Amino acid sequence: MQNNLVAANQSFIEKVENNDANEYYTIIEINEKIYGIKAKNVLEIVKVMELDYLNKMPSCILGIIEYEQAPISVIDLREVFKNKRIVYDLSAKIIILKVDETIVSIICDRVLDIKKLSREKIHNLPYQKQTDFYEGLYINNDENIYILSVGNIVQYIDNNPDLFENRENEANYIVDDEQSKKTLAERKNFLANVAEEVPVNTPLYDRGVSFIINNIKYYINMASVKEFFKVNNSKFIKVPSTPDYIFGLINIKGDYITVIDIRRFFNTSKTEIKEKSTIIILNSSDYKVGILADEICESMNVDFEEILQNRLSSQEENKMLEFVKDGEIYQVLDAEKLFQDERLTIC
Repeated sequence: MQNNLVAANQSFIEKVENNDANEYYTIIEINEKIYGIKAKNVLEIVKVMELDYLNKMPSCILGIIEYEQAPISVIDLREVFKNKRIVYDLSAKIIILKVDETIVSIICDRVLDIKKLSREKIHNLPYQKQTDFYEGLYINNDENIYILSVGNIVQYIDNNPDLFENRENEANYIVDDEQSKKTLAERKNFLANVAEEVPVNTPLYDRGVSFIINNIKYYINMASVKEFFKVNNSKFIKVPSTPDYIFGLINIKGDYITVIDIRRFFNTSKTEIKEKSTIIILNSSDYKVGILADEICESMNVDFEEILQNRLSSQEENKMLEFVKDGEIYQVLDAEKLFQDERLTIC
């Protein structure tokens, strides 16, 4: 029987409750209004592409896209909120979300950022009801972000079909000149072929962060990151009978995090703690795990399409995907693939 190494530490870790008062949100813009969606619900962010259409779709459904070989609806929140509708151009983004066990998507004008918001600064709206579209309003200085309740929106659409008259075709709400139609079709075909070209689980996020380990630059998408923690003079607790790539446990705000030394994990020299050493705490509902980085560099906007087009070599088993951006070589760290690696198991 196999047990995950990080799971072996869970009995100790779970003794401490998670007291983190912050959470990551994907920040988007629709109709010059700023909204937030819990980042943990976001599966992918992709550029608007050619859509498929069904007969007599509800007016709030812009079209259909295929995700993991299943059709999902693209919701136009302008119609749900009864705002003036527009024709979306090539810069629009489609956000694919998982709410409970349902996968849907929404279209937005822009994706602005992925930010950590304090729960203490999210307030109920005065007119807020249990079935409202919002979980609350984030207020910080001059910044107001409406936190969307995607689950309530989907339920509202399902429960009120009469409010969204059926239409034969929503194609007129996507830019349709010949050059744009060609680009939309290319995007659709490209994403359909991604899984066959490169067997990697890296999400299609635009926003990520780069970091350095042993003079090698890495890239990780922000959806895989819960938070960053500067090591400084923090004390690590060594765990007996674990491989040398388990750096140890560290107490962060009352949570005990299992820290993985990626350098040792990939069979290179041991990481040494430096002045700028940082733990990247991975976003996982099952485990409290972080990786040790020498330094966090910068946030980056990188399309998965750009990664594939600029990759340096074909994907091989146990080999990271590499790509070039602005003359720098980056290795893509896939958190999901890391958790599935058999080297994190023992008999």
